[in-house]
Amino acid sequence: MGFATQICTDRLCLRPIKTNDFGFFFRLYGNSRVRQYLGGTVGRRQRLARFKDYLAAPGHIGIWVVCKANAKLPIGLVELGPHKDGGDYEVSYQFDPTFWGRGFACEAVRAVLEHAIDGHGLERIIAETQSANAASCSLLRKQGMVEICRIQRFGTEQIIFGTN
Repeated sequence: MGFATQICTDRLCLRPIKTNDFGFFFRLYGNSRVRQYLGGTVGRRQRLARFKDYLAAPGHIGIWVVCKANAKLPIGLVELGPHKDGGDYEVSYQFDPTFWGRGFACEAVRAVLEHAIDGHGLERIIAETQSANAASCSLLRKQGMVEICRIQRFGTEQIIFGTN
């Protein structure tokens, strides 16, 4: 299952990650605000390893750098791949805090969900977030995702949301 190389909306362009995105990736994964509900900042060596993994990701994993349609600078990152628990695909996202609160993450996630469900026939996509992350819970509900369950993982309560 190969995901599209590019997805565009009215305001955004989601494109595959490239080598020259390393600086953005490095800053995003080192930002304590971005990583507050994602296990904390990632160490320098781990960031490099993770970036290399993203560049080499197989076709059944979608990794998109999000840019505003009229600009080339990245503002976020959206990933779609197999969830750690098995059968479902999971959508995850991280955005530069400068762009929070403007609907960009919501628009990008919606575009990826539509691409995966309509374009690739995925029956259900899930998202896992800390219950304390009110903004992420709200974003997922705006996508029409519903709470499936709550679990304890990574030392805190997580909510797993799913498309219908």
